[in-house]
Amino acid sequence: MEDVLIIGGGAAGLGAALYCARFTLKTTVIAKDYGGTGNIAHLVDNWIGEPGITGSELMQKFISHVKEYKVPLVEAEVVSVEKTKKGFLVKTNDKKKYESKTIIFANGMTHRKLGVLGEKEYSGKGVHYCYTCDLPIYKDKVLAIIGGGDAAALGTLFAENYAKKIYVIYRGDKLRAEPISAQKVYAMKKAEVIHHTNVIEIYGDKFVKGIKMDTGKDITLDAVFIEIGHLPLSDLAKSIGVKLDTKGFISVDKNQSTNVPGVFAAGDVADHVYRQAV
Repeated sequence: MEDVLIIGGGAAGLGAALYCARFTLKTTVIAKDYGGTGNIAHLVDNWIGEPGITGSELMQKFISHVKEYKVPLVEAEVVSVEKTKKGFLVKTNDKKKYESKTIIFANGMTHRKLGVLGEKEYSGKGVHYCYTCDLPIYKDKVLAIIGGGDAAALGTLFAENYAKKIYVIYRGDKLRAEPISAQKVYAMKKAEVIHHTNVIEIYGDKFVKGIKMDTGKDITLDAVFIEIGHLPLSDLAKSIGVKLDTKGFISVDKNQSTNVPGVFAAGDVADHVYRQAV
């Protein structure tokens, strides 16, 4: 039986693993992929001491650090968590079982979908959710980035290196990204920010050809990058009675404890304010 079982292999899960190992707790981490959303971050300029580092480089440093403490990093998907008399039973998609005295949920978030006509049909055919993964294939093409937060702004700045033209479409009256990023977007010659507008349809033939907006206008383009936030992956925690807030994030106290004894949460699954690796 483990002292601690950590579900999730991003910044929070790996950070938790490091601390648990340093306190000589018998610890195992289970995750589908290690690095989490950090892997798809372009430049992480707010990680102090590492200016200009990419997300994937930073996550590799996390992984290497944890491996120095011989913490098992299991690559699998957790499909269920159950409370037992001794603690918790965790089952994975490869039909393995793990027992632990305590659980730390650090399984992060998933991309929020736009929910419009054509989005699902053209997913992977011009509709994307990861600009660092997919945007480089659209060199000298016309793109739309939907959203007004940090991800949308950073995606736009990243797109400047590749795209011919970038439309930033946001329903609000001002980008709500970190001010320094928003200022750079507004100053970009390749970018056109369209406010007070929603995309209502993505259309094409075999691939995306354009979008329709609720203003009655259409834009002909080659790809759409949807950057409108994330949804916490809190269903596993909810299944054992862990309390969630109104947005679906795991509720924790100042010690990262949940309402269920022996269950803790860290990172994006419990934090909808900062959402930063720091």
